[in-house]
Amino acid sequence: MKMYHKYIGEDKKTYVKCLINDHKAPNVIFFMTPIGSVDHDIAVRNYRPIAENGFNVFAVDLPGIGNSSKGKFTYENIKLAIQNVAEYIEKNFSKSIHLYGGTGTGGIIGQALASDKDLPIFKTYSQLGVANHGDLSVIGSSFMLKLVFPILKIAVKFFPQYRLKFKVPKYSGYNGEKENKWYQSMMEENPGIFDLPLDVVYTLLWLLIAKASPIKGKPIIPTLVMATKYDRYYKKEYINKYYRSLKTDKKLYWIDDSHCVFVWNAGELGNQVTEWITFQKEV
Repeated sequence: MKMYHKYIGEDKKTYVKCLINDHKAPNVIFFMTPIGSVDHDIAVRNYRPIAENGFNVFAVDLPGIGNSSKGKFTYENIKLAIQNVAEYIEKNFSKSIHLYGGTGTGGIIGQALASDKDLPIFKTYSQLGVANHGDLSVIGSSFMLKLVFPILKIAVKFFPQYRLKFKVPKYSGYNGEKENKWYQSMMEENPGIFDLPLDVVYTLLWLLIAKASPIKGKPIIPTLVMATKYDRYYKKEYINKYYRSLKTDKKLYWIDDSHCVFVWNAGELGNQVTEWITFQKEV
């Protein structure tokens, strides 16, 4: 396997970690929750199994994140960055391009891209983390968040990189002690890692509630939804509601685990992604 990195796009701002097996292999574009680089161990755990299964992986630092920090975190910039990566793949590899939004919020961002009718370039989509447009119950009070959204829209114009402090709540459910220890160790090793810049918070809220958000639609390509049975944020009915709304070829894969499955069982996720892509190729 060949590994290297590139800065892609006309402005050369989008950082991409490339793991290449074969020029004819399926190509998977991966990104995660926008809190750190795809060079971080957590990200590597999630995309390396896909490469080990024989696929090519292109792990992307979204604009404003990690090694792509010179960009601005907006949906249009994310869309352009992923489009540029796809064009690079088409030019140098093949047109078998698949999208994987991992580690929670990455799944929501990917869902927007997979639903965007201006991006008919992906063969399949795999997601861990979903969104029902207008329903913000996964992140807090829908009423309060919708109330502050107009204020946030103004604030982000003047202070886009101001970081909002987020405290991960204690969790007492399935794997509670294990998850709490992991979050605590992450915050000790990476102070402020869960504090998000205003532009990230605004963009995520925009995707969830704005009338122009592509999430108002649904993915238009075959979609794999991966979800945990004991998630601290996602209730099963929230996941089922989203899954029932999908009108494309789809699969819902329940994992007997908790939210942080992407930390200690990333291999299972990677295997499901590669099986889904392989199945769709055979159909």
